[in-house]
Amino acid sequence: MRKVKSRKYKKQKLILLLVAIVLGFGCVVRSFNMYMEPQLQAIAKQHTGFAINNIVKEVLADIEYDTDALFKINRTKNGDITSIEYDSYKLNQLLYSALNTIDKSLLAAQDGKKDPTTKDVFYEDGVLYEVPAGYLSHIFFLYDKGPKIRVRMRMLNDVTGEIKTESKPYGINNTMIKISLVVKVNAQVITFLSTSELETKTEIPLVVQIVNGQVPDFTPYSNPSGK
Repeated sequence: MRKVKSRKYKKQKLILLLVAIVLGFGCVVRSFNMYMEPQLQAIAKQHTGFAINNIVKEVLADIEYDTDALFKINRTKNGDITSIEYDSYKLNQLLYSALNTIDKSLLAAQDGKKDPTTKDVFYEDGVLYEVPAGYLSHIFFLYDKGPKIRVRMRMLNDVTGEIKTESKPYGINNTMIKISLVVKVNAQVITFLSTSELETKTEIPLVVQIVNGQVPDFTPYSNPSGK
């Protein structure tokens, strides 16, 4: 009889211990989600943004285009500027080519594959960054300790963008002509416990040229597709 009671007592004790372990683990996970996960997501978003911007700039550096063919400066017989005309067709061609190239590169980077343009692997296994768990504790001697939490990204849709043109006075009797590519990327930031969305915007100068003459009335570039 005593042996039966002893077995029941041990069984109940084991069940209570298991329940306590489960509850304790639940409290730890809840505390992590409330305190550390927001910090982790902030760090993950920051480094995902860095990664996207770096890839965009790296890929665009390999795209070839003739800057002189993108716009035309009209002058009088005396050399004064009358207008600046932007070639919408060529600018649109450059825009679509750049966006398609960037899109393919980001898709390759998220999967840890070789970039189709540079032939390099930007991020092994698609891991953008690794955060030591101790870093989230804000305790100095634990900053680089603990398991590494991996940060990944996943593209949510195609890369979008636009061409931006600008003409303004620069110094005395000079005009600065600037053509930029604005790239917008929507991505999902992934850690081992949660995901969040991130929108990045990168502006890359394609042409920056100083010409002699007053700021003219010019025909602005327009992107009829609105991509």
